[in-house]
Amino acid sequence: MLRNFTKGLVVGGLIGASISVLTNPEVVDPRMRRKMMKSGRKILHRSNNMFGEMIHMFR
Repeated sequence: MLRNFTKGLVVGGLIGASISVLTNPEVVDPRMRRKMMKSGRKILHRSNNMFGEMIHMFR
């Protein structure tokens, strides 16, 4: 249970930091923001597939 909590804390921190950077208009220009959102979606999709495969292996 501690491992899941730590993983959730790290992932939540990364998501919170990236959202705060993307919502602040002075930090990132709109073109770069779209590029970051697109790459973030790709990473999220790949990691979701990878976690699904790992869970399937352990069952």
